Amino acid sequence: MEGISIIIAVFNKVETTVKCVELITEENRGDPFEIIIVDNGSTDETPNVIARSVSDEAILVDEIASPTARNDKKSNITYIRNEQNLGVARALNIGAAAARYEILCFMHNDVFIHEKNWSAKIGDFILKTPTAGVVGLYGAKILRKDGSFRGKTIVHAKRGGPSMNTPFEQVAVVDGLLMAIKKPVFKKIGGFYDGFIMHFYDKDISLRAYENGLANYVLKIPFEHRCGTTREQIKKDDTIRDEAQKKFVEIWKKHLPADVSKWQERVAYIFRKGAS
Repeated sequence: MEGISIIIAVFNKVETTVKCVELITEENRGDPFEIIIVDNGSTDETPNVIARSVSDEAILVDEIASPTARNDKKSNITYIRNEQNLGVARALNIGAAAARYEILCFMHNDVFIHEKNWSAKIGDFILKTPTAGVVGLYGAKILRKDGSFRGKTIVHAKRGGPSMNTPFEQVAVVDGLLMAIKKPVFKKIGGFYDGFIMHFYDKDISLRAYENGLANYVLKIPFEHRCGTTREQIKKDDTIRDEAQKKFVEIWKKHLPADVSKWQERVAYIFRKGAS
């Protein structure tokens, strides 16, 4: 594999970010990867701690830094500082513009993956799957008419929980806790829509990949997600989510519900639902 660019948008919670970076580095030793941290105006010690903790490797750049100049460096850690919170989608787009490799992997700082060489596993799957759109660790086969997914249609491989029975499964949408995609595909479908500040950007890009004839997948890679460590800091998060949901449904109403489940799965779900 040529390599993978792991892009993480952060806002405060520096201890979580440091642990995430340390685990990524430990689990992927020997594999070509880079980490791009996009700081959305953190007010805690993130700027100082991240720069100091990776002082031998980090490149400090600003939002308008030239990706070409940055790619001449040999470091595998980049720290990009936005002076204000620009939203998750825009921060991830900024990180993608600075990426060195052809495989982009966007992940939350509170996602901890427990498998050796997982970055190579994701990258190899994408490179060997010509129709791959968005590939991740959590998703759903059915996206409902209101833009939600719940229950038996969810696919994931959470550590310590019920696991997938196959190495991968096709889904309608991939959750933003981790989303990987080829850089040319990312550019073709327009990157993340930054009108979604922090919710529904993942579902939106998943459906754009699907609309372009690509298939989205979840891989069997064990992980844990400490949900909400960033969102709990955001005022009016429920209001932001509700507004994003309305916007998403308006954009995709002609395509909802979206369903990639097989007929056997639909029948099994109906019987399970009837028995409950």
